[in-house]
Amino acid sequence: MKNKNSLAKEIVLAVTYQCNSRCSFCNIWKSKKTYSLKPTSYKNLPHNLKSINISGGEPFLRNDLPQVIRVISRQCPKAKIVISTNGFLPSVIKRQISEIIKFKRDIGVVVSLDGFGKAHEDIRGFNGGFCLALDTIRLLKELGVESVKVGFTLGDQNIDQLKKVYRLSRELDVELSLTVVHNSEHFFQKADNEINNINRMKKELNWLIVQELKDFSPKRWLRAYFAWGAIKFLETGKRMLPDDTGVKSLFIDPFGNIYPSNVWGLNMGSLEKIKSWSDFSKKSKNLVDKNVDQRPESWMICTARQAIRKNWFKAGLWIFKTKFLTSKPKQYLICHQYARV
Repeated sequence: MKNKNSLAKEIVLAVTYQCNSRCSFCNIWKSKKTYSLKPTSYKNLPHNLKSINISGGEPFLRNDLPQVIRVISRQCPKAKIVISTNGFLPSVIKRQISEIIKFKRDIGVVVSLDGFGKAHEDIRGFNGGFCLALDTIRLLKELGVESVKVGFTLGDQNIDQLKKVYRLSRELDVELSLTVVHNSEHFFQKADNEINNINRMKKELNWLIVQELKDFSPKRWLRAYFAWGAIKFLETGKRMLPDDTGVKSLFIDPFGNIYPSNVWGLNMGSLEKIKSWSDFSKKSKNLVDKNVDQRPESWMICTARQAIRKNWFKAGLWIFKTKFLTSKPKQYLICHQYARV
């Protein structure tokens, strides 16, 4: 079983760089490279993965996406598979998801919504995209997809949209997945994203934390903790938990190149050339250790999830103190009362 013993538990898998949106914070759509790995290439993934995020570009532009998902689900039977999409192809998505759920009932889908109405369309560079994304969410729920989420990318351009999209997600009865804009020359192919309105952004994130902690839902509590980590990242430029990318989590581009994450462009090898994931894990850990000074700081769910799991006690203590030991938490003070846990 050559692929069984990987240290990596989570992989972000960009299956294509073809894209039908023109996002202001990402230049993938400008890529001229149309080649992507064949579905059979994904037979070389490690068996013991726990989480796989199918990303792009726009994954549903691959006509063979169901075949890709079938290969991956067979190769990684214990992995939770989530597809990230802009939702601009509702009819295509309906057809492909209808096929996928025949063999992968627990597939998850995250539909990007970065604002309400025109605000979202301006950020994504796609007129009519807001209604199309809503249609996609409706179709996914009608198909019985078990996990449908709204993905919100927070930047200076849409600070005032977070509350609107969060409230919309509650109306739609779907979860909201948050990230803050980052730079990446090898993935987003953009290095000039900036966040200038930090104080205002912190205020909105504090509001979000209060909303998530109101429910008796461990998932929402953990998302509150992630938002708290985003605040600390904005304040200091540093992540508050250790970074295990390149060891516990990886990023693989459409050509099979392996990187520690989608923001760290350290090329670690090729998926198709791996003979032993056990050997690869040892070599990649040494490579990461040698180049650790070059690792960019990041706080995205794909670079933070494994760290939160590893430091579950610290996260749990913050949740317990903030939710249960604060009598009438105030909207913009809740995070600062327990700044050090």
